Amino acid sequence: MVDPLDPGTLALPLSFKRSRGRPRKPNALTAAERARRYRARKKTLSTHVVPLAVHNQVMRERDEARVQVTHLRAELEQLLRQFSQ
Repeated sequence: MVDPLDPGTLALPLSFKRSRGRPRKPNALTAAERARRYRARKKTLSTHVVPLAVHNQVMRERDEARVQVTHLRAELEQLLRQFSQ
């Protein structure tokens, strides 16, 4: 602070030098909280696994549907040929 009555005082800069690195967030998580959240994410991802029996059933139904579509297309082509004659 400059004394107005003393001509020998100098004004000092009042700026502070910031520390190195990225500044800390006020609501930063601790290492334990980050680990707990990571484990919870991993646990929820592991529960979304489809059982092999369900997968095989779905694949079988898909194959049956493809065969049915092929038969229906052949039938449609045959009907279109009949109408065009």
